[in-house]
Order: sequence, then structure tokens, then C-alpha cells
Amino acid sequence: INQPTLIKRYPLKSPHGLSKDGGLLFICDGIAGLKIYNAADVQNLQLLRQITNINAFEVIAYNKKAIVVATDGLYQYDYSNPSNISLLNKISIDK
Repeated sequence: INQPTLIKRYPLKSPHGLSKDGGLLFICDGIAGLKIYNAADVQNLQLLRQITNINAFEVIAYNKKAIVVATDGLYQYDYSNPSNISLLNKISIDK
């Protein structure tokens, strides 16, 4: 890629890590939490869910599970049903 061009902007508070699995895009947006988009049409992302109770900075999405690194611990989410993304577990990290 020698001359990349901007196609579209999406407003984010404090973007960090991202991951994509199939048609879903996961973006860690710092204190704004984790945002999950339908990315089937990459020029028209549709926000499916925003998880706001975490300060997220890294995500790995694979095989319908997402591991999210946040300031207070590790979270694991099940997204096998994108309309009902659920927290499976959390490992807390004490400072």
C-alpha cells in the first residue's frame, strides 16, 4: 500500500485494540468500553452493542469468544448470538 486514502471516519473516544471475526468487529475504546460492530459492509459499520462498564484496551476475538483486557482484569464474552453477547467470566487484577 503506497498511497492509502481515507474512506470513512467513525467517532471513538480513545481507541486501542481491535479484532475481527467473520462479520463482527470489536474495538476497545478505553473508558468508553468495548464496541461491537456489524462489519459485513466495511463502509457502513453498524454498532450492535457497547459494553460501557469496562476500560478496555485489547481484545482477541476467535471462535465466538472474545477475551478483553481491561484495566481491572480479563473478561471473556460469548458472541455466538450477536444480539445477545454475554459475559462468561472475569479474572480480576488487583493493583
